[in-house]
Parts: sequence; C-alpha cells; structure tokens
Amino acid sequence: MPAKRFPCTHEERLLILRAVIKQEDTVDREEAILTAAERYELLALMSSFENTLTCLRQATDDEHRAGRLYMDLFQTAQLYISHFIQVLNFAVIRNEIKTEVLPAYGLESGDRFAVPDLSTGEAILEWGERLIKAETERIAKGGAPIYSPAISKVIVHYDLFKDAIQSRSIYRKNIKRNREIVDDLATKIDRILWNTWTKVEFQYWKLPEEERLEKFNAYEIKFYDY
Repeated sequence: MPAKRFPCTHEERLLILRAVIKQEDTVDREEAILTAAERYELLALMSSFENTLTCLRQATDDEHRAGRLYMDLFQTAQLYISHFIQVLNFAVIRNEIKTEVLPAYGLESGDRFAVPDLSTGEAILEWGERLIKAETERIAKGGAPIYSPAISKVIVHYDLFKDAIQSRSIYRKNIKRNREIVDDLATKIDRILWNTWTKVEFQYWKLPEEERLEKFNAYEIKFYDY
C-alpha cells in the first residue's frame, strides 16, 4: 500500500475533517471507524482549529491595516520632526535662539543646516523624544517657543506614531500566538487522521478494489504517487 499523504494546507485539513465526520454520520454504529470518545475529540479539535484559524486571519488582517497606518504616521512624524529641526536651525541663524542650546537637541552648532537620518522608526523615536525634552525644558526656562511647527504638534504626531508601533507589536504577538496554537492543533489532527485512516485501511482492505477505493475516498485518504 502506498504511503498516505497528509494534508498540505490548513484548509485541506478542515475539508478532510468534515469529510471524516460526515462519513461517520452516514454509517451504522457497528461500522463506524471512530469510537464515541474519538469522535468527540475530533469534533472538539475541529472546532478549536476553525476558531483559531479565524483568529489568525483576523490578527493578520489587523496587522496589515496597522502596517499601512504605521507607514502613514511614520511619514507624518518624520515630516514634523524634520521641519522642527530646520526651523530651529533657522532660528539660530537669525540669532533668535542661542547656538549653545543646540547640543541639548542633539545637534551640532557647527552644522546648522544638517538634518539627521530619520529613515527608521528607531530614529523617529530617538529624535522625537530628544527634541520634545529639549524644547520643553528651554521653554520652561523662559525661552520663546518655536512655531511652524510648534513642539505641541510634534508631540501629537510623535505620540500617534508610538501608539502605532505598540499596536503593530500587539497584532504581531497575536499572530505568533495563534500560529503556534494552529500548528499544535494541526499536529494533533494529523495524528488522529493517521490513526483513523489506518483503521479504515484495516477494516476495508479485504473488499474488492473498487469498493475499497470508494471507502478510502469517503474518508479522503490520499496516497503519494510514485
């Protein structure tokens, strides 16, 4: 007898499970392959498998939406931080703000027009926090606030971006957790399918080939072609 082939996808796994349950429901109890306990276990696994697959698909959709939102908020935060640095530099050039304050913002006084690399999320978080802290402290000491953009605007878009990072992280953790549960259930299901198919083979192996294959097909038993 050729080797039995396990399902390749979770969708195929569900189709086989439904076929097995349907076939078990159509035969007389004395012809049933599964015991009552095995049938109950299979139904419970199938229910958990379907529910977890639904959760996994939802978490994946959520992560995709969060990814698109992340990029939008990243670009906006990048824009505001970059503009704030440029306005700060121009204020220094116009002698509206002393050059000595630049190091507090993480900027070099000899390179007034330079804008740091803001191409990563880590850079946005680092520079956003640095600018917010330095500007807030300078204003608290009596310094005139920078406008267009004001630091309050930078804070708004910085905080939105931080929230987007946290949300995306949560969705990715949900995906990882649900994927692990799905994989564990799939392993259990494959074990039960193997045992069920082995029982089907044992019960019907004496039938004529055509009848035997009909029974095998009813339980969705697939074999490798060599």
